[in-house]
Amino acid sequence: MKLRAALGAVAILATLSACETTGNPREGGLFGWSEHKAQDRQAQMESRNATREATLAHEKASSATLEAHDATTSKQLADARARRAREEQQLRAQQSRLVAKTEKLEADSPTDAAASRARAYRLQVNTIAAQTWQTPQQRSDSLHDLEANIDKALARLKQPRQR
Repeated sequence: MKLRAALGAVAILATLSACETTGNPREGGLFGWSEHKAQDRQAQMESRNATREATLAHEKASSATLEAHDATTSKQLADARARRAREEQQLRAQQSRLVAKTEKLEADSPTDAAASRARAYRLQVNTIAAQTWQTPQQRSDSLHDLEANIDKALARLKQPRQR
């Protein structure tokens, strides 16, 4: 009987001390529960929670920054596309104007050689305009240089022929 009482006492003590070692009432009995260990456990959980909340706030701030950057980049891209479209439209207008000048030069040419030169100018105009590997500004500059030659040829046609 004494052995039974001793074993019972040991079992009760083991049950009571189980919570004392973990600070978690779910893992042991309530009678040996340590408030200090429970407070330490709560503090650790609050610390992990605060760290996670800080991480979440940082991620939200990063997300907002990225969204703002994305909006800025999208606007810049849209502006660049619109500017490129305007430049291409201006280039097509310049090309049309020069083709009209070459057609006039060809029509007003007194000789076949002069008409052939006008057709060569028209071919150059269309070739330069089609060189999409160049920027619209580069093509426009090249067409501007060619226009000076076309204008000189037209001016020569208007001059009276000297004999």
